[in-house]
Amino acid sequence: MILGMIWTIILRFAISGLSEEGLSAKEGLLQWVRRKTEPYKNVDVKDFSVSFQDGLAFCALIHRHRPDLLDYDKLTSADKLGNLNLAFDVALKHLDVPRLLDAEDIVNMPRPDERSIMTYTAQLYKVFSSLDQAETAGRRVAKYAEASQQLADMLHDYERRTKILVGDVSAKTTELNTSPLGDDYPSIKGHISSLNQYKKTTRRQWITEQADLATLFGNIQAKLKGLQRPPYVPPAGLAVAEVEVLMETLNNATRDRRSKLNSTLRAYLDRLRQEFATPANAFGDQLKHLKEALTAGTGELDEQLAFYSGKQQEVRALEGQLSSLQGLEQRCLDANIEDNEFTDHTYDDLLFEHEQISKSYGKKVAFIESQIIAAKQANNIAPEQLAEFKEAFNNFDSKKNGRLSKLDFRSLLSALGLIEIDFEGKSDKKLEEIFKKVGGGSEEITFDQFLPYITKLTADTVSPDQIQSSFETIAGGKQYVTLNDFKIAGVPAAQIEFLTSNMPKYPGVNDAYDFKAYISSQK
Repeated sequence: MILGMIWTIILRFAISGLSEEGLSAKEGLLQWVRRKTEPYKNVDVKDFSVSFQDGLAFCALIHRHRPDLLDYDKLTSADKLGNLNLAFDVALKHLDVPRLLDAEDIVNMPRPDERSIMTYTAQLYKVFSSLDQAETAGRRVAKYAEASQQLADMLHDYERRTKILVGDVSAKTTELNTSPLGDDYPSIKGHISSLNQYKKTTRRQWITEQADLATLFGNIQAKLKGLQRPPYVPPAGLAVAEVEVLMETLNNATRDRRSKLNSTLRAYLDRLRQEFATPANAFGDQLKHLKEALTAGTGELDEQLAFYSGKQQEVRALEGQLSSLQGLEQRCLDANIEDNEFTDHTYDDLLFEHEQISKSYGKKVAFIESQIIAAKQANNIAPEQLAEFKEAFNNFDSKKNGRLSKLDFRSLLSALGLIEIDFEGKSDKKLEEIFKKVGGGSEEITFDQFLPYITKLTADTVSPDQIQSSFETIAGGKQYVTLNDFKIAGVPAAQIEFLTSNMPKYPGVNDAYDFKAYISSQK
C-alpha cells in the first residue's frame, strides 16, 4: 500500500514533466534513461527491471552527470552487488537520494520490481534534471559571454583598423595635393611612375580594407541585434560614411595630381620641341639662303671670288651651331620625343645639308681661283685641272690659311701618288729637297708655289729630269730597278722588254738594271 501511494505521488509530481510527445510518464522516464546511458558500454536499458539488475545503469546515470563521483571504466557487469551498492551509497552521500532499494533483493530476484526501480530512478531524474537546468543556464551564460567577447574584439578591431586607414588616407591626400610636379623629364616621369605604382598597390589595398571594414561594421550590427542590444555608433570620424567621404577625397586628389602631372609633362615636351625647333628652323633658313647664293655671283672673277669667299666664311661660321643643335635634339630623344610638329628638320639632315653646301662653296671658290690663275699664267693647263689642283690643295690645308706645312705637303703628294706613304721616315731627305725647292726655302708653300711644281710633274713632257724622277719613284729609293718593279708600276710588257734589253745590268744583284746609267746614255 505504501509503495502504491509513493508510486502515485511520483507519477503526479516527480516525473509528470516527462509526459510529452504522446508518451506516458513511464515511457518518458525510460527514454530519458536510454538517452543518458547510450554512450556507456554494457548498458542496454529496455525496461525498469532486468536492465537495472547488474547496477551498471544506475552507475552510468550517476557518472553521466557527476563523473567525479565514480570511475565507470573500472566497473564490470559480473559484480552486480558491488555495482548496486556503489550506486546507492554514492547517491545517498553526494546527491541526497534516499536508499529506497536493497541491492541484495535486486540481485536475488529473478525479475526486480519494476515500480521500485522506477521510483528510485525517478529520484535520480529529479536530482539530475536540476543539474541539467543549471548546465543549460551555464551554457547560455557562457554563450552570451563568448558572443560579448567576440563583439568586443570586433569593435576593437574595427576602431583600430579604421583609425589606421583614416590616418593613412588623410596623409596620402595631403601628399598628393602638396608634392612638387617636377621640372625636368626624369623627375616628371618619376612622379608619374610613383603615382601609377601607388594606384596598383597601396590604393587597392586601402579599397579592399575599406570594403572589409564596412563588412565588419555590418557584422557588428548584426551581432548586437542578435544579443538584443542597441546599434553600435562609432567614434567621430570612424563611421562608414565618413570613411567613404575620405576615400572619395583621396580619389579626387589622385585624379587631380594625375591630370597636373600629364599637363606638366605635355608642356615640358612641347618646350623641348620648341627649344630645338627654333634654332633648327633658323639654321635651315640660313642654309637655304646660302644654297640660293651659289648661283648669285656676278661680275669679274675677282668680284665673284670675293663674294663666294665671304659666303664660304658664313658657311664655316654656321658649323659652331651644330653641336648646340645636336645637344638640343638629344634632349628630345632622351624624353622619347619621336615627332616635332614645330619643325621638319633633324640634326642629321642639317648636318648633311651643311656638309654639302660647304663642299659646294669649296669647289666654287677653288674653281674661280683656278680660273684667275689660268688667266694669269700662260700655260696649257686646262681650267678644270687647275680647279682639281686647287681643291686638292685646300683639302690638305690643315690650318685653312691658304698654305701647306711640310706635313700637309707630304700628305698631299702621298694622296696624289707622287711619293710613297712613309711609315719609317726613310724618305724625309727626299721630301726636304722637294719642299725646299718648291717653297723657295720658306716654312710653308702657297698655291702659287705649288702650281708650277704639280704642273711640271703632270705635264705630258719627257724631260731628262722628269724621266730621272719617274725611275726613282719606280725604284722605291733603290739605286736600281727590277723586272718586278716595272710590273708593279704598271709598265706594259712590250715596254718592259724594250727597257730590259737596252738597260745595263746592275752589278751584284740578279735581274737588276742600272737606270741612272741608262738615262745618262740617252743625253
